[in-house]
Amino acid sequence: MWGNKKDRPMKQTRVEALTKILNDLEDFRIDGTEYWSDLEPQGYYDIALTGLIDSLLAYCQTLGWSELVAKLQGMTPLRADAIESLQLIHSYVVPEARRLIANTDVEETPRPTDWFWQLVHPRVAVLARPRFETGFYGDAVGAVYTEFNQAVKRIVKKDHGKELDGARLMNIAFSPRNPLIKLTELETETGRNIQQGYMQIMAGAMTGIRNPKAHENLNPDSRKALHLICLASLLMHKIDERIDR
Repeated sequence: MWGNKKDRPMKQTRVEALTKILNDLEDFRIDGTEYWSDLEPQGYYDIALTGLIDSLLAYCQTLGWSELVAKLQGMTPLRADAIESLQLIHSYVVPEARRLIANTDVEETPRPTDWFWQLVHPRVAVLARPRFETGFYGDAVGAVYTEFNQAVKRIVKKDHGKELDGARLMNIAFSPRNPLIKLTELETETGRNIQQGYMQIMAGAMTGIRNPKAHENLNPDSRKALHLICLASLLMHKIDERIDR
């Protein structure tokens, strides 16, 4: 488990985000009289605490903190048991999480400057930036390639009524022989080569990056994640520039 040794560093941005959740949980208080006397505040407490617990669970799963994961799983959604759950959170979960953080090496996360996020496609930036800056590099990459796949699916479904997905979608949509989405004029060999080249890149991205089986082993560091995000941005810009709109 990660928290038992100092041999696995945790990114500084992830520590900051995790610490904020722990602070919010530590400060969370419930007025017992109010909680049991009216369903409206009871529902508010249940929903608010459920959100914090689910956020903490996601971090614990990512970090491999199996004992905390076991404690948190099954806790939510809260249904009129927020007071009891909060007691466990305050007495065990928060102190244990802080202990694990203290026993884990922390390293600074290289952050790209604002110009990088202004350079990439807006939809890519919106999806990737918050995930990347909290240290979830694989999630950042997975999210943008999933969105690229969805963007192509929407075009093909809207314009041609076809329901396709993944590499097969890319091979059919961008085929240089009879494309559903034309990226360039196809009267010349150069145009056909460009169309085929992007088709192969897009299909390869679905198979090797977005594909769920491949994604299970996708654990890029920050630099590799930025390279993959740049590629997704290029592909997203390319379909925006299609000539058959």
